[in-house]
Amino acid sequence: MNSVKSIFYFSLAIVWIGHFLVDMMIGIWPVYKTMAHLDIAIAGVISGVCAFFGEGMQLFFGALSDRGYRKYLILGGVVVATASTFFVYTENYLCFFLLYLMTCIGSGAFHPCAASLVGDLPSPRKGLLQAVFASGGSLGLALSQVIFVGVHSHFDGRTEWLVLPAVVLMLVTIFTAFGRQKSNISKTAPHFSFKGISDLFRKREICMVYFTVVCGASMLWAVIFLLPDILSHRGYESWIAFGGGHMAFILGGAVMLVPAGYFADKYSCKKVIVTALVSGMVLLYTFLLFPILSNYSVLMLLFAVGAAVAIINPIGIALGTRLFPQRKGMVSAILMGVAWCLSEGIGQTIGGLLTKCFTDDAAAKALAVLGCLFMVGIITASQLPQKEEALEPILEPVEYV
Repeated sequence: MNSVKSIFYFSLAIVWIGHFLVDMMIGIWPVYKTMAHLDIAIAGVISGVCAFFGEGMQLFFGALSDRGYRKYLILGGVVVATASTFFVYTENYLCFFLLYLMTCIGSGAFHPCAASLVGDLPSPRKGLLQAVFASGGSLGLALSQVIFVGVHSHFDGRTEWLVLPAVVLMLVTIFTAFGRQKSNISKTAPHFSFKGISDLFRKREICMVYFTVVCGASMLWAVIFLLPDILSHRGYESWIAFGGGHMAFILGGAVMLVPAGYFADKYSCKKVIVTALVSGMVLLYTFLLFPILSNYSVLMLLFAVGAAVAIINPIGIALGTRLFPQRKGMVSAILMGVAWCLSEGIGQTIGGLLTKCFTDDAAAKALAVLGCLFMVGIITASQLPQKEEALEPILEPVEYV
């Protein structure tokens, strides 16, 4: 194997492992707040505020990546994200806030830089590479709670052992070359422009896609945040309440991504998004309204809910980039970074605060109220354009590699 191929596979392996570790850390807070019997409303505010500021910094870190700091942001992001493993050593809500904020900042540093690195790898199969990269994050998020609870149980609460893989990854790669350093990367690269975002938001079509994506992503994060409380309150076995149900939900979305992309190409993104919103609403309320289900029935139902809800964001991004092919980077930033900042705040903060309105099965009832976002999403999705043609003149040939 020549040196170019060696660097290629090594780079892909590094960002895949890094993606697994970062998203694993993101999934710890929802289950830990249930294990530690924390106030759900306060935990929701912590989640929303930290995600808004931490993940919102993707715009800043993306600009730094283009200016030549990509490798350091990737490695630093993985290590900083491990702050979640230290939740067990405090009972102070301010400390919880600071630790989770560090995790979100680590995630905000890692994701745009790692995605950029994957996009620069010398291969014509860019879609496949991005799918492989995304699979690391999906698997890490799916297994996050199972791994955390397992380590917490087997090491008597010493969850700092979960920092070790990130440190090893950093030590292995810090003095080695990975990725392809493009010749046009410069420390004089332009900073991210908020004017570009405001200009795009003047387009009705991108606004409809944006609000549809926000509705779907808000429900995704609301389920992730409240699910451990719902399953625990309803008396499911601990392996389901503290990790198993979450894993089924996330894996459902991961498995459905490729078929959803196929159907979006064959029919249309709009039809797939509307179908996902309608089916997600029906399946979620089925779960909420039938509290007595067998272990495997509830896992299958959660798998189906995840399969519907989790595809809305990626299909929305695909639609946005098709409508505005000249501004793919800006559209992706809006429909990922900007949309996820708002949706994590809505799904987790408002979801947590709504639990204060109820006394019995509060988490389930809060999620049921928040489910009205499905109807909002269906209304905005119905306004999406039927034809997925570029809405702006293509001034230069779009290069596909």
